[in-house]
Amino acid sequence: MAKPETEAPDRVRVSRTIQASRQRVYRAWTEPELLMKWFIESDGDMHVRELDLRAGGRYRFEGLERGKPWALEGVYLEVRPGERLVYTWKWENDLALGGPGDTIVTVEFHDRGKQTEVIVTQEGFTNALASDEHGRGWVGCLDRLEEAAA
Repeated sequence: MAKPETEAPDRVRVSRTIQASRQRVYRAWTEPELLMKWFIESDGDMHVRELDLRAGGRYRFEGLERGKPWALEGVYLEVRPGERLVYTWKWENDLALGGPGDTIVTVEFHDRGKQTEVIVTQEGFTNALASDEHGRGWVGCLDRLEEAAA
């Protein structure tokens, strides 16, 4: 199981080794039908409204979790297929978790033979609640990712 590491008060880092090839893990992160299988908990609902996978391209996810609507959006800053994604992250309707501005997410995919090490770093948090909640959220995401990438 992945564990969040707090490198600084405004940063969370989570890593996990997934039992799947780097190509499969990257596809699970970037193809809408696969992304919707692991990004939120199974009792939630999610729709990929936009996913323009290129530097400068936008993404937007919307859904319901525990009966509450949510929306997440951002811009891809760096896209290196199979290797690295960097993008902004902004909650549209939950300032407690996102603060007044964007955070930055960096996802690295490292080939480990028949496995892939995924490292997620999110930085720019304005409060401890946001960094703690996102750390727990990324742990859950990476736990579900392995099943989706298989």
